[in-house]
Parts: sequence; C-alpha cells; structure tokens
Amino acid sequence: MKTITTLFIFCLFLSCSSKSDDGTQTENTSARFDLTAVKVTNASGDAPVKGDEITITMTVKNTGSSSGTVAISPKLSSSRFGDYHNVALDAVEETLQAGETTQLTLTVGPFFKDAIKEKHYALGSGEYFFEAFELNGADDKEFEGRIFQVATSNRVLVPVIYDPTYFSKVNYNGSMKTYLEQAFTRKIELYNEGNYTEFEGGLDEMMDIEHLFYTIPTGNVSAYDAEGGLCEKAIALGGDALGLTKDWEGPVGTQGNNHGFDYLMAITPDSFGGVACGWIDVQVTGVFDFDLSIDRSQILIIHETSHLLGSPHCDQYDVEGYVMCGGEKHRKYIDHGIFVYYQRSRDMMSNKFD
Repeated sequence: MKTITTLFIFCLFLSCSSKSDDGTQTENTSARFDLTAVKVTNASGDAPVKGDEITITMTVKNTGSSSGTVAISPKLSSSRFGDYHNVALDAVEETLQAGETTQLTLTVGPFFKDAIKEKHYALGSGEYFFEAFELNGADDKEFEGRIFQVATSNRVLVPVIYDPTYFSKVNYNGSMKTYLEQAFTRKIELYNEGNYTEFEGGLDEMMDIEHLFYTIPTGNVSAYDAEGGLCEKAIALGGDALGLTKDWEGPVGTQGNNHGFDYLMAITPDSFGGVACGWIDVQVTGVFDFDLSIDRSQILIIHETSHLLGSPHCDQYDVEGYVMCGGEKHRKYIDHGIFVYYQRSRDMMSNKFD
C-alpha cells in the first residue's frame, strides 16, 4: 500500500505516461479538441444569399485535462460546381482551458483563394457542405451543421483578368475594382419615344443587378500563348489564372465548371474597342487610342457586357447615338458624360445568371 500511494503522488506531480492498447506511450494529461457543431450565416445572422460574405461559427470543446491552443480550418465543397472539393479556407486559432467550450468564427467570401491549391473560388448559389475541419493537423468529420445553402440573388460574380498597363493608357490612378464599380453604377438614361428615364445607379440599377468584381492582374491577354482570337485567349488565360481544370466554359449563364463565377471579363490596353463572345461567356475590352478618356473607356466596358446580357447593336433599328450604337455621339454624353440606352436594346437584355 505504501508503494502504491507513493507512486500515485509521484504521478500526480509529474504527469505520468501510460501505454495505449497498441503499446504506444500517451500522456494522461493533454488538450484534446472536438468540433461539435457548425453554423453558417451572413453578416445579419440570416441564411446567406449569393454575393454575401458568410460567417462560419464553429463550436469547439477541449475534452482534455489541460489547456491548449487549437488551429481550425474548414474544408469546403460544393454540390453544384465542379473542381470545388476540399477547398481549404483560412485557419483560426484559440486557446481553450481544460473542459472549456467556445465558439470560433471565420468570415469568408464571396470570393476566396485556396492557398494550397492556388485556385480561386466564388460562393455562387447552391448547396455546400464541409468535408471536414482540420484541427491541429487532424481532420474532424463528426459534427452537426455539415450542409448549408446559398440562395440565389441578383448579384453577378465576375472574375476580371487585366493588364495593369491599361491604367497608364486611360490615366486612372485607382484600383480596377473601383474603376469597374464606377463604370457599372455611373448615371445612365434610357430613351423611349421622346422620354428619358434616369438611373442614378447606372447599368446595374437599370438591370436590377449588382456586379461584384474579383480582379486578378495578369499579362496582356492578346499576348497569351493560346490558339484563337482574343476571346479564346481570354478563356485560356482566365482558366489558368483562376486555377480551373480547363479553359473557362460558356455559353452565357452560370456554368458548373467555373468555380462559382458567372461571366469572365478581360481588360487589355490594346486599341481595338471590345468584343463579346456569348458562346464562351466572355467579354474582352480594350481602348481606342484616338480617345483615351475614362468616359469612352468605360462605355466600351458596359457595351460589351450588354452584349452578354442579350443586346445586339442598335443600329439595326436605324438609330444612332446610344450605348449599343455610337453612344459617344449622343448630346447627353457629349455635354454631361451620360450613357444613354435605347429602349429596344434594353428590352433585349436580361440577367442570365443565377
């Protein structure tokens, strides 16, 4: 009895080891972490919709007998989009006391990068699920709240590949994201039988959509080593820049193999205007060297996107001076820099993304 008592006291102070069933040594006192539940919401605490940032709330318990630090990283998969499996999100860390339960949060989206795979993703609408959560290097696959839904919305998720020298051409000092947001939300007017309707929020307001841009600087798309014209080069460069398993896919509409993004935009400093290729869901916009104003450059961008939304050139209606047919000739553009759409062009346009 004396020997047993002495051994107990000795172990109490020095944290003795014991052998597990397979004969390996294990510590009697250690931190052990268990993920018990996960919940996904948007910033308001509601169910997320396309274009939202999501907040992942993770309930974690230290089931061990000593304090320790846990590093936890979600592995996200999509039921809708291809090549969207075990996407590693950022890790968060927290120190928990023995027996303590806490909630850790991670906010991501609507765009993010898997730094391990070097791939870029968007949170398009559809069903998602967590394959696992990595806790200090070990996967935990048993928890509540594995599956969540992202509902559709009027947001359009657009990856933009661009040559940074474009800005020296148009003499712009901001970011590409800001430049595009300005283009798609600058005031426009819609002409119909002698009447003008104003849209202070630009093309996005007129179409009741909201563009969200994910910009990636690249080289000049026209110099990319791929066969075909500018559109074909753009989908090849876009596929490589985003880490797709193959070239960007079309036709116009949200496709399953484009990592959750909607349509592809490429911006180049080349002087040719622009081109839209609906069969592969891409628009490529350059400049006109004879008019490098921001007004003219931005009207080119929304002109090409309007093609993807369904509008043809409006000169087929025997009119001129509108965004889809010589918009720089309209008096409102000349005097005030206002982009004017023709009603029959607008009638052909719709949101083709979900």
